[in-house]
Amino acid sequence: MQRTVRLSVWLAVPFALFVPTLSALAQSALGGGGAPSGGNPLALSYRTPDPARGQQVSQSCQGCHGPGLVSRDPEVPSLAGQHFSYVQFQLAVYRAKLRPGPVMQQVAGKLSDQDIADIAAYAETLQPGPAWKTESAALRVRGAALFHVGDGPRNIIACAICHGDDGRGNNRLGVASITNLAPEYALEVLHEFKNTPEFGVPHPNAMRIALQPLTEDDLKAVAAYISSMGQ
Repeated sequence: MQRTVRLSVWLAVPFALFVPTLSALAQSALGGGGAPSGGNPLALSYRTPDPARGQQVSQSCQGCHGPGLVSRDPEVPSLAGQHFSYVQFQLAVYRAKLRPGPVMQQVAGKLSDQDIADIAAYAETLQPGPAWKTESAALRVRGAALFHVGDGPRNIIACAICHGDDGRGNNRLGVASITNLAPEYALEVLHEFKNTPEFGVPHPNAMRIALQPLTEDDLKAVAAYISSMGQ
């Protein structure tokens, strides 16, 4: 529990403190050219993102996130196919030490604004990694139902409403791609969102609210499904 509470802080703090930055980051992700930093650690300034350079800069990332940024470690997320806005924001948050994670803080601490933009641009050009195999077909079926349909009597909203039927999310809206997300990592993130304190920022608070009706078995089922969507 203590670890969950500590981890959940990153969901609230960056958004609560830097809401004005999000619009600037979104413009950058859509080709706006980046915003001047002005002392804000999450407002990046860079030239047009270069995926080819991002491929070179991200070579060191492959030690953990896998060749071609496709992870086969169930506790480590793939970056392949992740949206520009999401990768850019997460790297900036780690670099600013607003999201816990000593390894990622150290790695991101060595990246320039341009490095972050180029890595994000490269990751977005890739296809999501392959599906993970699930041990329980029944668990996966249950997760698929919750993901695509939800459960009206229990006030469970379908994940597909925001993340799409294919789980690919939406770059413009800042909704992450979760297709074939590493299974143990997926469950950990679901726990983080569900257990984070309430705060008035749309995206993470929407996740917190949506996950409240889900039981632990529900969360495991959803994680099993999203990790194996291409199966």
